[in-house]
Amino acid sequence: MYPFPTHGALTFHRNTQFPWSNDLPYIVGDAQSCIVYAPPRVGGMLGESLTPQEAAALVVAHLPEGCGPAFEGPWPQPDSPVG
Repeated sequence: MYPFPTHGALTFHRNTQFPWSNDLPYIVGDAQSCIVYAPPRVGGMLGESLTPQEAAALVVAHLPEGCGPAFEGPWPQPDSPVG
């Protein structure tokens, strides 16, 4: 996973360049209390009032099957329609 801090959130991606995968849970918070959210297209909160360690463990627990090290480059985009 590629950690990417932005706008008060710690997001994680499967790749290292824009466009991002945006399919992994992410953390919002500070050193005292964190909230973990499901990936944007799923939506919803996975946990709140968590320590940073608890938040990280919750993210790991909700990673999709086969999620491993990030690969170099942009996230593959669907093929453009031909026509």
